[in-house]
Amino acid sequence: MKRTATAFFVAATLATTAYAQTPMPLARAVVSDEVAGRTLMKMQINATVARQIVDACLDFARAQQGGPGTYAIFVLAPTGDIIDAHVMDGVLPIGAETGLMKAQTALYARTPSSEVASRFPTLDGRAIRMDLGRAQGLSYYFVGGGLPIVVENQLIGAIGVGGGNMDEMCAYTALTKVLGPQKPLPQPAARGGGAGANAPAGGGGGRGGQ
Repeated sequence: MKRTATAFFVAATLATTAYAQTPMPLARAVVSDEVAGRTLMKMQINATVARQIVDACLDFARAQQGGPGTYAIFVLAPTGDIIDAHVMDGVLPIGAETGLMKAQTALYARTPSSEVASRFPTLDGRAIRMDLGRAQGLSYYFVGGGLPIVVENQLIGAIGVGGGNMDEMCAYTALTKVLGPQKPLPQPAARGGGAGANAPAGGGGGRGGQ
């Protein structure tokens, strides 16, 4: 566990330092006034930036140490609509399904899906929340890999990544590369004894497998 936490810290540090830049202004990240005039929705990530985020996640996957990762990547509007998505070769159906659910969870909770998992660590606590959000087409999925997309304190979308072994870091690195420095990721929850020990926040050593 100590080695995993150390590796995660190093990866997070590299992600924030390698792409340190001036934050993207909100006006560049959202749809144009013309589009907003038709849709009546201004605070929504535009298709160009959504594609840049997907491409940045793909770059992360291809450069992953130990060989290219396989990821399903979804970028959603605040309404839950898919703005852009990509499923890499080799991703199993469950990886694509959970990638979308992670993005929906980040939208619904306005927080990383790994933080949702840490907030409700017990099986009983999760069981009573499994159906939350479904009426709105959203989800409560208790695995890391989903992050809200926030620019200038405005929620403009969400990203969800599934199918790999570093899902959350793929999403985080992509947001950092395209939008600029991001809030630090939630720290992995300690895996000691107790009721939550059988329900970890993420899979494998990369916070968010499947």
